[in-house]
Amino acid sequence: MEKQNLKIINFERPADFYFQSALKMIDNMNYLGALPMVRKALEKAPGNLDYMMKLAEILTELSKYEESNSVLFEIQMKAKDERSECFFGMGCNFIGLGDLDKAEESFEKYLTTSPDGEYREEVEEFLSLFCDIEEEEEYLLEDAYELKQQKLAEEGKRHLDNCEYQKAIEVLEKINTNDPDMLFAKNNLALSYYCMKKTEEAIRITQKVLERDPENIHANCNMAMFLSRKDHAAACRYVEKTERGQRNTQDDFYKIAITYCEIGEHERALKYLSNILATCPYDEKVLFCAGVASFNMKRYAESVNFFSDIIKLEPEESIASYYLKYVKDVMEGKKAHDELSYVFQVPPNEARNRIRYLNEKMKLPEEEFKQLWENDRKLKDILLWGLEYGDNFIKQTVVEIISGFGGEKAERVFRRYILKRSQPDEIKNEIFIALKRMHADEPYIAYFNGGIVEVKVGILDNVEENATKYFDKLFDLLVSVVSGEYSEQLAGKAVSLLQEFTERGAGNTYFPETKEFAAAIAFATLYLNGKTAEPRKIAALFNADVNRLSAIAMEIINTVGEKEEK
Repeated sequence: MEKQNLKIINFERPADFYFQSALKMIDNMNYLGALPMVRKALEKAPGNLDYMMKLAEILTELSKYEESNSVLFEIQMKAKDERSECFFGMGCNFIGLGDLDKAEESFEKYLTTSPDGEYREEVEEFLSLFCDIEEEEEYLLEDAYELKQQKLAEEGKRHLDNCEYQKAIEVLEKINTNDPDMLFAKNNLALSYYCMKKTEEAIRITQKVLERDPENIHANCNMAMFLSRKDHAAACRYVEKTERGQRNTQDDFYKIAITYCEIGEHERALKYLSNILATCPYDEKVLFCAGVASFNMKRYAESVNFFSDIIKLEPEESIASYYLKYVKDVMEGKKAHDELSYVFQVPPNEARNRIRYLNEKMKLPEEEFKQLWENDRKLKDILLWGLEYGDNFIKQTVVEIISGFGGEKAERVFRRYILKRSQPDEIKNEIFIALKRMHADEPYIAYFNGGIVEVKVGILDNVEENATKYFDKLFDLLVSVVSGEYSEQLAGKAVSLLQEFTERGAGNTYFPETKEFAAAIAFATLYLNGKTAEPRKIAALFNADVNRLSAIAMEIINTVGEKEEK
């Protein structure tokens, strides 16, 4: 029988197919299913504003408020005309994030751009509610001292959330220990000491809180964690006490659940985690803990489902991907069962493997390394993991690597990162510099110093309009030389010094001397950061006159020194 040649037809579906599929799922309230569909549509039609609006809407429904805002800000940057629905979406997201000031600002922008818009009634109701809340807050916080204490508590919590434990301690120690309304801040202070491995101090602070309020749920849970390694039975008694006193709020459920995770009571932990997921099914940290608890109880199929849901929410989440593969390997007998930790991070051996892989690839020729960034999923996953979960040294290294790649992909990663509340301002500062070097359009919308801000690098108060062209040229030269010869971190410090010196009205006259001024800033930065360098060496790097460099550098150092003395 004669063989026939079979033709295989490549059935490539268009972007609209995936978008329409997403809309059908949204109609059925299946937002988790709609998310990958609309993402697929955007892969086929990058930059489609309607698809992006729908993605933002889905992310809001999944309580992914920061991610939704990131998409909405991107739409505003791309759109030729302001899209008022973006402001409405941002307002809703800021409510979800607990930032009522920014929510109010967003809703007011909505009414300005679309006074008779589709969401006018909802916006007016929100604004009316905000007025009532503000009046109540003014009544409750009339005392300036009380307001200061509240702000200190918020600042300390922010440092704790960002794993800046020493900073958290320094701020929270300032809070009045006798104020019963500030006990929550003392609980955060105890946690900060515990994270610094100063357990005895953490216990001492918690005992004082319990003397004031024996039923305090967070203090009892903290004590359970602090005692768990020494006396597991006592730790369990402290948590059981909270179960009798808890008020059935999500906050109480979460604290009790995480405490049971920390002391290794997996079944009890999963009971509370399941209660939270019944009303908040898309919380990644809760899903992760539920996946770990299920695995530790050898309920592998449940564990797979929890980790899979995280990946549906965030396909680039390589930590969940690692554990999903690990669970499947155990199920298939490829690995032995070994209890997992509840820390949202890969194990140390896997972290070492990732760093080793990155170091190997960095040895490749520049163009080959850049091609890997574009085409190798593993490299991208490792870089995003390092940027999100590494220590500050790793984060700084990754910023330097990604900024070296440049391009739209790198810009998108950076713009999303600077909107994350959990990431440190120090790293975001370096990303602002990197974005400027990449000639990314300003402003850079970021969550910075406790709020959403618009950052414009190089726009200084005391720079006259006709001098901005000199400033931009100076900026590019300064950053490219210092980052190339030293580091991105030192380049960021050089830019900060340039801004400080110029904003004091002392730099304008030197702008035309671009090479000498840039060299002087570089020399002063090294000097003020305890690094020695020969003026001739710095002058050679910038092709500048060494005598002029020295004169300008001396003025910079004296000016900054005057400020520090005051």
